[in-house]
Amino acid sequence: MNLLAISIDLDPLACYRRLYGLREAAGGGADPVVTVAVERFLELMAGLGAKGTLFCVGESLAHPAAQAALRAAAAAGHELANHTWSHPYALSRLPDPALAREIGDGARVIAELFGRWPAGFRAPGYLLGARVLGAARAAGARYDASALPSPAYQAAKAAAVGLLRLGGRASAAILGDPREALGPARPHRARLDRPWREARAGEDGMPELPISAALGLPLTGGLLALLGGRAARALAAGLARRAWIQLELHGVDLLDLAADSLDPALGAERSLRVPWRRKAELYRGFLGRLLETHEVRRLDGIAL
Repeated sequence: MNLLAISIDLDPLACYRRLYGLREAAGGGADPVVTVAVERFLELMAGLGAKGTLFCVGESLAHPAAQAALRAAAAAGHELANHTWSHPYALSRLPDPALAREIGDGARVIAELFGRWPAGFRAPGYLLGARVLGAARAAGARYDASALPSPAYQAAKAAAVGLLRLGGRASAAILGDPREALGPARPHRARLDRPWREARAGEDGMPELPISAALGLPLTGGLLALLGGRAARALAAGLARRAWIQLELHGVDLLDLAADSLDPALGAERSLRVPWRRKAELYRGFLGRLLETHEVRRLDGIAL
């Protein structure tokens, strides 16, 4: 059976300011990632007749509008999972107490607001190091979905961070152990202390559901927006025989820089420059083609 998972990371817009070395914006109001983007995600998935997994950042759930949006997602049958409390890109470098708080507080706020402890965890920046999986399990996670087996992405990330530094801007992104980009591309049990390796019998591990790569790059909404509709449908046809596919969307992939009146500086994130209606059409075309050959499930329904 070919399996398809559709997940979305609800990284607040402030994360992109840190990522691209932009000035922080004044606070106030719910982040459109957890209101507008979530609403559009629910519409997209309802049109496909599919259920997905939303990775929530705990501190962005304080606003009542954000809580209402995620309650609607849970009521519609989607899974809510943990993406830490504040989305620190350097999560894997935090001291043990801070690491435990970031993961534990992210899980706790989901449980308190929505009545169920999250089973899934995803680390910011796809980096686990030697301690993150253990901390996630201690915080109640029963599976991880952080792995991104894409050496090309790691190389592109290193180049982007370097270019920003040359331009006098510091990115919050960090570079991890390159072996993490070489792990298995299919669901497996990852070793807690060496997450790029599959756990053998008797070794401590956790179910790992990797994000897929295509054309050597992460299979994300940003990649599909870059390709355009016709190329995205052709890519879906080329993936038809893969036994495992996980498409990773981000909240910004469902937003529109102009139509949603966002800060023009956020245009550093290419996906935001593509009009939302155009992105919705290509996502539907891509996923509709995959649904002809794959069964779509929530991540917890695959891992547990």
